[in-house]
Amino acid sequence: MKTGRGMKRELGSRQILLFTFYFLLFTSPINAQIIDKIAARINGDIILMSDVKGRSFQILNEIQKRNENREEVDVNKLEREVLNEMIEEKLMLQYAHDNNIKVSDEDIRGALEDIKKQNNLSDEMLESALKKENIPLHEYKERLKEQIIIPKVISYEVRSKVHIDENELRQYYEEHLKEFVTPEEVRVRHIIFLFNDSTDRNKEGLIKKKAADILKRIKEGEDFAHLASMFSEDPSAKNGGDLGYFTRDRMIKIFEDTAFRLKKGEVSDIIRTPFGFHILKCEDRRDSGYRPLTEVSLDIEKKIFAEKMKSLKDAWLKKLKEKAFIEMLY
Repeated sequence: MKTGRGMKRELGSRQILLFTFYFLLFTSPINAQIIDKIAARINGDIILMSDVKGRSFQILNEIQKRNENREEVDVNKLEREVLNEMIEEKLMLQYAHDNNIKVSDEDIRGALEDIKKQNNLSDEMLESALKKENIPLHEYKERLKEQIIIPKVISYEVRSKVHIDENELRQYYEEHLKEFVTPEEVRVRHIIFLFNDSTDRNKEGLIKKKAADILKRIKEGEDFAHLASMFSEDPSAKNGGDLGYFTRDRMIKIFEDTAFRLKKGEVSDIIRTPFGFHILKCEDRRDSGYRPLTEVSLDIEKKIFAEKMKSLKDAWLKKLKEKAFIEMLY
């Protein structure tokens, strides 16, 4: 089958706009006093060193925003990676021109509207931001056009050639079963009578007796959930003490050990934790196993799709580079 469930959709402008707005604004030279140089020539086009440094500077800012240490980044390596990316973009733009792949005025208008919406900008605010950076609106639209057309090129030349069939999904599933393990789970209701180190020790006997009385009523047949809603001193009381499903290593050890030792429908004796005295009931159990292929097929499809896209794109760009005149001057 072809890739489906939304995966055939083109990489549209909406997926790049949040970054594009800032990227297109802040790609000017870091130091205006430096005489600009040509970083690379690609067929009849050039890439300026100021553009390479501007994009690299923006990436460094993004790293800093993620609270990562930008000082640890090898700037020279980053700039070379950025330059290679920009060369590939130039080649794709040239390919779009040669193959009559275009962006309509409607695409541009829609992209601008999305940019304004995502960044909470009015027309006046957008124009003010552009004016502050000395970027005419028509020039900004041209840069935006390039950012939109590149995904169209990839869709035209690469995405349309990606196909995934059922056998590939099943093969991936069988070879990566460990990725789809489901741990043992238990669903428990509990009733708690709060008692901790700050509680008056003279009340301990009374609290334990109250717990014992409730346990006796449960064993005599009264509904656990009803008693939990009446007597449990925990927010879960409003749900009949239902804690839902949980796996191991989620609860205090004695609570967890008791919960996983119970059979479905079984009620525990009174147990003591640092929070107080508990009575547990096992509502259901789920043994460990594997998520079925039908449940994970979409996730697998996305992974295979991404791998194939990258492989085909890299191979295609390599061919473009081999056919092009590229002179690296950085």
